[in-house]
Amino acid sequence: MISRPLIRATNPSLAIGQLGGHVKRGVKHPRGQRTGKTMALVSALPLAEDSELMVLTFLDRSDPLESFDNLPHKGDNAVIIAPKSEVFLSVIHGVCPGDWKGFKVAYGEEINEPVDLDVDATGLDMAASDAWVDMVDELGCDCTKIGGYPLWANGPMDIDRMVGRPQRFHHRITSDLTDFKLGDGGVVFVFVDEDGGDKGSVCWQQAL
Repeated sequence: MISRPLIRATNPSLAIGQLGGHVKRGVKHPRGQRTGKTMALVSALPLAEDSELMVLTFLDRSDPLESFDNLPHKGDNAVIIAPKSEVFLSVIHGVCPGDWKGFKVAYGEEINEPVDLDVDATGLDMAASDAWVDMVDELGCDCTKIGGYPLWANGPMDIDRMVGRPQRFHHRITSDLTDFKLGDGGVVFVFVDEDGGDKGSVCWQQAL
């Protein structure tokens, strides 16, 4: 299982997407179903390395303590898949209070994630948990990345059941590149529909 860490792009020409900022045109920022407030852009990343589609992830930032919910497809969040050629991004501050200033990202070196990394680390005994953490640290995959395994911050969530249709893990965002104000150890997990289409799901966990 191959993953690609994301790093800050040293040159705009190397960028494959961005974190934060906002969409200038091509896709309208959705509104939170609970709050009715305009959502903030969290990430805009390619569906795959050779894809002409972009995965856009949004969260409602109007009341972060309440709106970072774990309803992956019907909360104050949204995932939209759109043609890259139609999406125009800005890295300045976004559209609602507390938005993050955006920055461009590029791919880091590939990581080959072994099968035994895909476990519920919270269910391991102390020795097995320590070995798992050591493996994650050695691989350097506990980071903002595309692909690989979700590496849940807490117990794994049954996203397929919650959403009601098959989902494929796409990317995760941690605090290694920027502070998304997700609490101590907060991680965003983004999924796309396994069968294609223009939707996906997003949730977050805070490390306990």
